[in-house]
Amino acid sequence: MVSTTGQTLLGAPVRPAAVARGSGRGDRPGRAVGALRNSAFILGQVVLLGSLYWLYGLGRHFAVGREIEALHHAKRVWHLERLFDLPSESSFQSLALHSSHLLEFANRFYVVVHFPAAITFLLWVLIFQRPAWRRVRTVIMASTGVALLIHIAYPLAPPRFLPRLVPGVKLVDTGAVFGPSPYGPHDTVANQYAAMPSLHIGWSILEAWGVITILRMRARWLAILHPITTTIVVVITANHYWLDGIIGGGLVVAAVQLTRPEVQARLRLWAITCRLPVRALPATAMACGPPPGVVTGDHPGGAGGRTVTGLPRAREDASAVSGAVVVSGEIVVPDMLTVPDTPAGGAPRAAPPQRAAAETPGDPGGAPAGDARDDAAVSSDT
Repeated sequence: MVSTTGQTLLGAPVRPAAVARGSGRGDRPGRAVGALRNSAFILGQVVLLGSLYWLYGLGRHFAVGREIEALHHAKRVWHLERLFDLPSESSFQSLALHSSHLLEFANRFYVVVHFPAAITFLLWVLIFQRPAWRRVRTVIMASTGVALLIHIAYPLAPPRFLPRLVPGVKLVDTGAVFGPSPYGPHDTVANQYAAMPSLHIGWSILEAWGVITILRMRARWLAILHPITTTIVVVITANHYWLDGIIGGGLVVAAVQLTRPEVQARLRLWAITCRLPVRALPATAMACGPPPGVVTGDHPGGAGGRTVTGLPRAREDASAVSGAVVVSGEIVVPDMLTVPDTPAGGAPRAAPPQRAAAETPGDPGGAPAGDARDDAAVSSDT
């Protein structure tokens, strides 16, 4: 709830405290309508994310019949990693093969944690951290959408398939040897030939970023352990390459950067410059007033006004111009008013003494006083 001071700053009408809090039975219909709208919004977002998951599941059907292509891509990725001197997945896994309990834990982590952690995180933001929801939703939809396109365009077999392709590569399918395996005979969602990019690593980075950004307690930094643990798990279980994690994390980082408010403002300005269709800003964004130097019809003098440049910005100097209004630090003067000449010192230029002596306040026509004395003299002579 916005305080009285906040309502004043946002330009909203200030309501009494008793009315703002609501009391009695008269406020019950409003609460019911608000609860209904909130429930409808949550349901709509759940349906939206469910549709995204359904589309993600369809990606596995595009890999059918492309297994040979995915295996060739696996060989290329393996040699590309060696070209860039990335650590060998085989050597890294060999360190974990000394403990069957560690590998069994890694297999369970790979199977159990991925989707439940993502769903829990999204529901937490949607229900309890609503101001951050729009950006989190955009990041996960954009990164997952691009990842799905890469899955379709570049099918890739996981590292556990390499021993039958590349001589000398010793990798163990830990899911089949130690269990449990994430790929069963009745699995209809997982795509074994969609190793690039790794959404396990991408989503874990997204969840850690969300927790660290939203919360303010020191314990929030423990969320960094989630992507670190996930990266270790997907490599020692031979489910992903290092390059898969790099690209998966890069998609999330790129989406986070593109959704920053300052970047969005630059993109909006670029779209306006290129005459592209741009969505209107929300009412809450416009409630704080127009940008400096912009005059709108909501302010006095805005309908037929003009921004006067070169005048003092101080509010008390606006009295030098009759009918002037200060809007966002600028002095606005209606078109029917004229601005007197102002010398370099800033003080208005005084009228000439001859003109001041010649004007009579009581004469609406502005007749000179000397003419009146001449008329009186003529009448006394006659």
